[in-house]
Amino acid sequence: MPLLYRFLLCLPALLSTGCFQIREPEPADAASDWITPTQIDLLLANFTAAIQRPNVTNYERCFSGPGFRFIPDPTAAGTAASLFANWSVSEERDYFNSLRRRTPATATNQLVLTDRRDQFFTADSAEVSGLYQLRITQQDTAFRATVLEGNLRLLVRRRNNEWKIAGWRDQRTSARPSWTDLKKYFITH
Repeated sequence: MPLLYRFLLCLPALLSTGCFQIREPEPADAASDWITPTQIDLLLANFTAAIQRPNVTNYERCFSGPGFRFIPDPTAAGTAASLFANWSVSEERDYFNSLRRRTPATATNQLVLTDRRDQFFTADSAEVSGLYQLRITQQDTAFRATVLEGNLRLLVRRRNNEWKIAGWRDQRTSARPSWTDLKKYFITH
């Protein structure tokens, strides 16, 4: 094949390189904050950090796949109890992403767990319970609560040497809104 013919065949490819622009790499996100949760304390640290910033990717990584269930506080769920009937990791991600979209970029949330108790069922299964106070900063004026309180019970399981949240039960402990109220609002708005 003559050299000129080869050149003509390659000419469109050479000319089209201007169609593609090299872009700067995406900045590293907070996924680098993730600590492999080989202990329950590390799982809770990841969970707290994901809520604080809010980081949807790391938040979702805290939960265990298709078997996960959230059981809402019955009084907070009220007439929307059916909303929580099949609540899974997908709904956790969606509500949290909705909250993140309404959170100012520089804002931080604060989760404080007190009176924590761990009850082991097996070496790879436990219930972590305690009181929580969650302070949120978000811009949706229809949801006015900034402090949520209650009792949480997390069923945690270890698989492949990593702890994950396999179940979550929320219970209101005061007149303040609970986590169920937050989830109910942000999954629907």
